Amino acid sequence: MRYEKMRKMIRQMAAGVLTAFLLTGLAGCGAAGPVGEEETDVQETGSSADAGEQGVSEADWDKIAFEINGEPVSLREWNFYLRMNQMQWEKQYLEDYGDDMWSVETDDSGATMADGLKKEVMEVICKTHILNQHAQEYNAELTAEEKAAVSERAESFMSAYHAALLDFAGADEEFVTEQLSATELSTKVEELAGKEYEPDIAEEDYQREGICYVLISTTGLRDADGNLTPFSDEEVQERTQMAKELSQKAKETGDLKSVAEEAGLRPIESSMGRSNEGDGQEPLMLDAARALAVGEVSDPIETEEGWFLVQHTNDYDESGTVYWKEYLTEQAQQSYAQEIYEQWRADAQIVQNEEIMDSVIVKDVLKELL
Repeated sequence: MRYEKMRKMIRQMAAGVLTAFLLTGLAGCGAAGPVGEEETDVQETGSSADAGEQGVSEADWDKIAFEINGEPVSLREWNFYLRMNQMQWEKQYLEDYGDDMWSVETDDSGATMADGLKKEVMEVICKTHILNQHAQEYNAELTAEEKAAVSERAESFMSAYHAALLDFAGADEEFVTEQLSATELSTKVEELAGKEYEPDIAEEDYQREGICYVLISTTGLRDADGNLTPFSDEEVQERTQMAKELSQKAKETGDLKSVAEEAGLRPIESSMGRSNEGDGQEPLMLDAARALAVGEVSDPIETEEGWFLVQHTNDYDESGTVYWKEYLTEQAQQSYAQEIYEQWRADAQIVQNEEIMDSVIVKDVLKELL
C-alpha cells in the first residue's frame, strides 16, 4: 500500500511537473520561481547538493549519455533536464519527505525516488527526440513567429533562476533555446500526427442541451489568498432557506437566471450531455437537470459545496454542441497520436551509456543552489 502510494505520487509529479517544464520552459516563474522570502528559512537547514561533488564538468558536456535510434543525447542535455526537474520535485515534495527524499524507496525492488526521477526524465527526452525524428514526415517545422516566442521564453527562463542553479544544470540561453525549440517542434509533430485521424463520433455523444444553474454555497467565503472562512450554523440555515425561496420563485417565473441575479448571485449558462463522463460540472446537478423537462426548475440540490439550483433551458445548445464535438475530436486525435508514438517508442533502439548517465548524481537536495 505504501509503495503504491509512492508510485502514484511519482506518476503525478512526472505528469504535472515535467509536462509544464518542457512545454512552457517557464516552470521557474511565478509560484515555482526563484526562492523568495517565504522560502528563505528552508534554505538555511539540512544537507544540500555541492556542485563540486555532484555537478557535471563542462569538459564532459559532449559525452554521450544514451542514443535514440542512433541519435546521441549528450550528458549536458541529460544533466540539464534532471537538474531542473529535480529542483521542481523538491519544491513540491521536500517538505513532505525531507532532505533524504531522493533515497526514499518507492517499491519492493529498492528503487528510490531518484531512480523514479531519472526514469521519467529519460522517457520525456526520448519522446521529444523520437517525435522530432519523424518531423519531416509531417512537414513539421517552426515558423519565424514560433521561433521568436521560443527565444522570449528562453530569455525569461534564464532570468527566472539563480545563476548557481543554471550553472549546475549547464544552462545558458543558447542551450535553453535549443531545448525549448526541440520541445516545441515535438509538440507540433504530435499534433499533426493526430490530425491525420478523423474520428467517427456519434451525434448523440456530442449533442448538448442548455442549462442554467447557480450555486448557493454553504461552505464559507474565501479571501484573495484562497483562505476559507466557514459559515456559521446560522448562516448555513439562512442560505438553505434562500435556496428554497429562490427555487420556488424561479419555478413561478420560469426564469432562474433573472431570479438569481436579482438575489445578487452569479448564475451560469451552460450545457449538458447524455452522461456526466468528462463533463467537469457538478454531477448531482447534471443528474437533476436531465430529469427536468425544458423550462422546468429543480428543487434545491444538496452537494458538498452547497445548494445548486438548475433550469433545463432548451433541448439543443448550439455553442455547447459545437464545442463538445471539437473537444471529443481533439481527445480522439490525441489518443491516436499517442498510439502512434507508443509504436515508435516500442520500435526505438535505445543504447544507454550507464557509466556516463550515472555520473549525474541525484542524492542531496538543491537548497543551496536555489
